[in-house]
Amino acid sequence: MAIPGLRRSCFVGALLASAPLSAQWVDWQNQYPYTGHRVYSHTMHRTSDGNYLLCGSIHGAWTQGSGTPFEDWAIATYLVKIQPSGDTLWTQRIDSIKPGSITHVVDLIDGNTLIAGTAQSSYTYCGMGVSALPMAQLFALKIDQSGNTLWWHQYDQPCARTLADAWETANQEIHLLAMNTQQPNIQIGYTPPTWFEDYTLTSTGNTVSIEDQPMGTYYYDNIGCAALTSGRHVFSSVLDTVGQNNMELYLIRFTGDGDQGNMVLLSDTLRKNTRRIITTLDNGLLMLANYDYTSSRILRTDTNGTIVWDRIYNQKMMDVVALPDSTYLTVGTVGTFQSPDKQQLCVTLLSSAGDSLWSRLHGDSLYDMGSSVLLTPTGYVAYGTKDCFSGSVPPKLFIPADTLGFFTQIDHSNARASQLEIYPNPATEGINVRSPTDHVLRDDLLVLDPVGRIVRRIRVRSGSTQWIEVQDLSAGHYTLVATTDAGRSAAHFVVEH
Repeated sequence: MAIPGLRRSCFVGALLASAPLSAQWVDWQNQYPYTGHRVYSHTMHRTSDGNYLLCGSIHGAWTQGSGTPFEDWAIATYLVKIQPSGDTLWTQRIDSIKPGSITHVVDLIDGNTLIAGTAQSSYTYCGMGVSALPMAQLFALKIDQSGNTLWWHQYDQPCARTLADAWETANQEIHLLAMNTQQPNIQIGYTPPTWFEDYTLTSTGNTVSIEDQPMGTYYYDNIGCAALTSGRHVFSSVLDTVGQNNMELYLIRFTGDGDQGNMVLLSDTLRKNTRRIITTLDNGLLMLANYDYTSSRILRTDTNGTIVWDRIYNQKMMDVVALPDSTYLTVGTVGTFQSPDKQQLCVTLLSSAGDSLWSRLHGDSLYDMGSSVLLTPTGYVAYGTKDCFSGSVPPKLFIPADTLGFFTQIDHSNARASQLEIYPNPATEGINVRSPTDHVLRDDLLVLDPVGRIVRRIRVRSGSTQWIEVQDLSAGHYTLVATTDAGRSAAHFVVEH
């Protein structure tokens, strides 16, 4: 069950340099500790039964005053299944998998769930210098809806592997697209294997085949992957010269059959790790990377790798989702160890052009870190690690759920691009609202401010176009929510004076 006293609480935000924070009503929040140990959040997934699966890892025993939560490697996988209310359905500790990174959760045809990522295994020399670090190896774990383990496999190889994608085909074959990274060390004079591998597995996880995809003389580091009808698109940072650490960012496209397509250089200024790649509602790509330890970089491209916009943000973002009105919701961490409020879990709304519209902080200033975010019919749920470096209490899994007026009027069950046109935009005196497909506007039009409050309600005249005066509104970003005979839709506009 949910921990008493943690629900229905309210937070007041502070100010971020890039986006205003404001008070908001938190629908509920909860913590999921593991007695006597430190735990760390990896990813969150809404399973086919409508509940949430929290994937984490259990680390060593915690002692008072310990401010470093992960002095040792993970000792077990920690899974928590919760209801949309935050109440716990079950927890599972799985000692067979010691996860380095849980990155993919797949709802399978038979109603069960696949969990995959990289696991820590015994270190393999791989032609490199001595190191005490374990090699990252692929793993796949299948559970039922009650959390029972049906099977698990770790696919050990001579060098390290990083999982780019996992999916199931119509004939119930499981595929793992992996990258040979030869982590953790790179030494001058040694040329490591540099390729992608497509693992074909049976429905019980046994290996049918491993198909190599040579990708040239590159030294791959970290990756993300998105699937489109035109094939799989991999977002990867690479070292172009061994030992010089000159990082470059590439978009690599695989065909629908899994064969290698083109490889496009996006930038030669990437820092740190790539995190996520998602498809946008207009069939483009959004790529998220950590620029350094306290900031992030997002690139918006088309499927050919042409950059639409490229922005850097003063927070460490870990996940991003696309909203039906062409905006984006991110989650991560804001603050530093030296900042007065320490680090806090931060959710930020970005415009379609990448502008920060608002941010919300969750936590109590004891180093709370964000990992994943999912949309709900009325807002979002965020997932992370609470009290990560506090030293006074052990780290634990943490979820806040926020109900925002911004989302209340929008049905996310069938996400689609906005069916509204707003012009002029930016506006000074008024805007025209039009349904470009000539769908008839129905009900009232709602104008929402950046924190989701309804600031104007306009009765619709018959037809597909409506004029709205905005000259008395304060300058800033607004959202228009409208209903047509095709359903509900939303779009952003800006008021300037």
